[in-house]
Amino acid sequence: MLFFRKITLFISVTLLIGCVSPKPVSTTEANYQEDILLRVKNYSGLINLYRTWLKKKDDPETRLKLARYYYLAGDYKTSLYTLQPLINKPSQPLYQLQAQNMIALGDFAQAIRVTDKMMLRDKNNAEAWNLRGVAQALSGKLSEGKQSVEQARALFIADDVALNNLAMVAILDRRYQDAVGLLLPQYLRGRKDERILRNLVLSLVKVGDFRYARDVIRDENLSQHPDELISALKQITTTGRSLG
Repeated sequence: MLFFRKITLFISVTLLIGCVSPKPVSTTEANYQEDILLRVKNYSGLINLYRTWLKKKDDPETRLKLARYYYLAGDYKTSLYTLQPLINKPSQPLYQLQAQNMIALGDFAQAIRVTDKMMLRDKNNAEAWNLRGVAQALSGKLSEGKQSVEQARALFIADDVALNNLAMVAILDRRYQDAVGLLLPQYLRGRKDERILRNLVLSLVKVGDFRYARDVIRDENLSQHPDELISALKQITTTGRSLG
């Protein structure tokens, strides 16, 4: 689910920011407005929309969605801050978002503690095992991380999520050929999530398959300068223990 913190492959696309009208008068109009903003990944617009709604009525569902959009916009600290009033009303979605923010901030030990809470409520929670595995791997506990992600897969988390995270563990362990073996079949089946593409390109570069890496970069419009990107990726040294 996560491309590790200290490797930035591409410049993030600037979010579309526009004026947001007052809260719609109907649920249908509200859903339509939210759907449009989601389609263009206008997280700033969604944040403004949900802040407006939350001012009028502070309810857990609206607050949780606002925190989610802060997370998607990359404002992890504000996302956690927004969740604070819900701490006394614990739920699996709350814990999940907390763990995701903590992983993004590099607080892996705390993220693992949150997954412990998730598992106390449901020991077969696939997402808890997945997040635990990511946090473990990024903190350098590669073997434990792999086992946790495999447990998430056994509990039927989405295959592309599990395989991408297993590939991430392989990349951190410098087993790039294993990562290609996990990701390339996904790509050929039409799975083109950005994280899968980034991990696949990095792995292809690391095994020396520059031609295929260049083809993927061009075909998926990952960069206007494929050769420059490939040259930069050649210089990256991946290690789980350097990411804490």
